[in-house]
Amino acid sequence: MIRTVLTLRSTSEAQAESIVQLYRAEQILQESLDLTRALASEISVATDGSGEVLVTAVWPDGAAYQEWIDHPNRGRMAPELEALLEGAEVGIGKIFRIDHSVTK
Repeated sequence: MIRTVLTLRSTSEAQAESIVQLYRAEQILQESLDLTRALASEISVATDGSGEVLVTAVWPDGAAYQEWIDHPNRGRMAPELEALLEGAEVGIGKIFRIDHSVTK
């Protein structure tokens, strides 16, 4: 399994909230689950007021993630998201191999 992590360093808490609201309104996370083999997806906002946003997902393998990268629906919100990210620093997305996990 792999985890993908995208870091968005917005310029304010308000900008971070606008990003999260777009993800909610357009059900972007749910769509990635519905259209691919993704296992889980989350969007998180830093609690320190920095406006940092993390978008993470768990995939069974790299091929499953590539399905989302290649899916025609993936970029449909790009113009709106780019407008919301004006002035923000968009970190390079990273892929991590999940070594093991536990749940309760």
